Amino acid sequence: MALQQYTVSYSTDNGSTYTDLTNVVSININIGRQAQLDQIKTLTGSVVMRYPTGYASPITGLVAGTFIAIRNTTPTQTENYLISGAINDVAVEYGIPYVSNQGQADYLTISFEGTFAQFGRMQGQNYVLASDTMSAQCIDVETQTGLNIFFGGGGSNPVMAETTISGTWGDWVAKACQTLNARIRESFFVTQILSPFSNVISAVNFSDTANNATNQVYNKINFGSLADNFYTQVTVSPESFGSATVTNAGAVAPYRTYQTNTFNASTAQATDYANYLLGNYGTSKFAILSLTCSGESQTSFALDIVGVGDALYNAPGSQVSVAFRGTTYQCIVEGVTMSATPGGSSYTFYFSGADLNNTLILDNTVFGRLDYNRLGY
Repeated sequence: MALQQYTVSYSTDNGSTYTDLTNVVSININIGRQAQLDQIKTLTGSVVMRYPTGYASPITGLVAGTFIAIRNTTPTQTENYLISGAINDVAVEYGIPYVSNQGQADYLTISFEGTFAQFGRMQGQNYVLASDTMSAQCIDVETQTGLNIFFGGGGSNPVMAETTISGTWGDWVAKACQTLNARIRESFFVTQILSPFSNVISAVNFSDTANNATNQVYNKINFGSLADNFYTQVTVSPESFGSATVTNAGAVAPYRTYQTNTFNASTAQATDYANYLLGNYGTSKFAILSLTCSGESQTSFALDIVGVGDALYNAPGSQVSVAFRGTTYQCIVEGVTMSATPGGSSYTFYFSGADLNNTLILDNTVFGRLDYNRLGY
């Protein structure tokens, strides 16, 4: 297939209008996380571009806080966004020679980040966030911060405990995600906390043989059994209530213990969550960890819309199938890394297995099986 064409743009008016950049030589993007028990991370990335006229006529809008977007603008395809975020650093490497106001060996590196990072730079000033449903707390957080955030509950809306925001609002977002076993999506300057109960089934899947609009072919796949996905004891410690500890039947001390701090609204709720986590991680499993696809290997390119909608940033939390040597595996996307140069693009998707997401979701062929999944926690 022909090379994909990517456009990097910046906006100095809060996303109302964008200006395209020229001379871009590389793009790197990191979305989500690599493993299910990793801490929630903000979207990050960098763009490197030649900057021959930058010393004499710098682009003044390329400063920290300026909005930035990366799109797939291949003419034969529908235009899709990969990311939208904000610049957090700009660095220039000046080379030799410099003749007639031209620095042919000068390069500019733009680093950017997602909306979650804005919460991480905003102090809570000891604000008391009242106990309420997750959706209601998000509305309160929006009011206090001026930043957009909402909860995609997939039909669930659990009650969260009262807490004092003594650190940053980013600390609250991360701990709320830990409490709900949730993921985040950062899109168009909005942070979405995505419940594991959300029924997000991707129309784009992966195969080692099929290569078409709904099956993207991959050139490398990794299986493994992560140590951080196996525990024989779980302790959940709510901020305002007693801790809950559950242990695998037959487990012998010293235990492999997973400990987490949460905003659970009661010890009973924390116990339910601890049992859920032990049910997930109480048995060591061998599963798909990641796979890598070449953009140019696709008969019909769709790597930038794995998940839902028309943007790569929607991939985390999406259910996909992976066909490998005659067997089809069901996985949940945890994160994506993407790199591109004028010579091609590469996408790596990181997964957790469906058996590490054993929630009961009605009308779902994978998570809708009674006696195999849990109603909630």
